[in-house]
Amino acid sequence: MGFGIGLTAAPLSAAPAPRSADDLIRLEQAYSHALMTRDRAFLMRYYAPDWRGGNWMGFWTKSTMIAGVLSARYVVKSMTLRDLGVRIIGNIGIVQGIDEEVTTVDRRDTSGKWAFTDVFEWRGGRWVAIASHTSEIGQKR
Repeated sequence: MGFGIGLTAAPLSAAPAPRSADDLIRLEQAYSHALMTRDRAFLMRYYAPDWRGGNWMGFWTKSTMIAGVLSARYVVKSMTLRDLGVRIIGNIGIVQGIDEEVTTVDRRDTSGKWAFTDVFEWRGGRWVAIASHTSEIGQKR
């Protein structure tokens, strides 16, 4: 079960206020599509230069993540997001959800169900990912 969508709109600066939770949900859906289509331009805009993400393999930077997901070794056949919950606190947006995917790495099935948290910051009039964490649900490894 998702925890629903809750908003707190309190911009901390004179910059335009972040849009809405729906904007972050659309961004997450576009990100899933970018992974499936290997859209390098989208991924370069999605991740902030100082982004850091973690999963069962350790921590990633923007450059190591983009290299990994664009590698021919990694194939995303499908990715479905569900139970998305969004919180906006000033210029920070937090999205938590479940990602069910069909993937392979080096032709080995890595499909599964993943819980994720993505943290975004409103910078320069748009959301950029600044931190992420992913954990497998019902690990089989």
